[in-house]
Amino acid sequence: MHLSPSRSEMAAAETIETLQSLRDEGKVRFIGMSGTLPHLPEHIEMDVFDEFQIPYSALQPDHDALITRAAQAEAGVIIRGGTARGTASAERNFTVEPLSSSGASAQDRWATAHFDELLDGMSRHEFVLRFTISHPDVASTIVGTGNLEHLRDNIAIAARGPLPTDLYAEARSRLGLTPL
Repeated sequence: MHLSPSRSEMAAAETIETLQSLRDEGKVRFIGMSGTLPHLPEHIEMDVFDEFQIPYSALQPDHDALITRAAQAEAGVIIRGGTARGTASAERNFTVEPLSSSGASAQDRWATAHFDELLDGMSRHEFVLRFTISHPDVASTIVGTGNLEHLRDNIAIAARGPLPTDLYAEARSRLGLTPL
């Protein structure tokens, strides 16, 4: 499912029943939801989705606690926008916003959190991607890429692994997120 429909919209269209029927018939193995606020909490509570695709990064942290809730419900969590569309990269330099974003702009969020103080030689883009993969309940992230060079760069960054624990904790604190 895409577009994060409400429970009532799905009920009216018999969406869940149809998806469960397809799974029972062996036509699909898993049922997933590309979910966002405000309906993501009710999607998790429904206990019918095997996987959630959720927007998340240091520049779009609004769904942070819901990632943990989805994982606690034994659903897989795939992040979309794990690099926030390259928003903080030198190439984009905050000329784009993450998809499905709300609230403060990415640049304002970055500045308010004083993330430049935390880079210690990392590029902004590397910081954003490594922040995303640092969340312990994230199974995978979709980075989206415009060309082969971007793909290679993202693979190299991801290979460096999550941010150091203390750096991740500090970044979370600066975003006002609860400690993990």
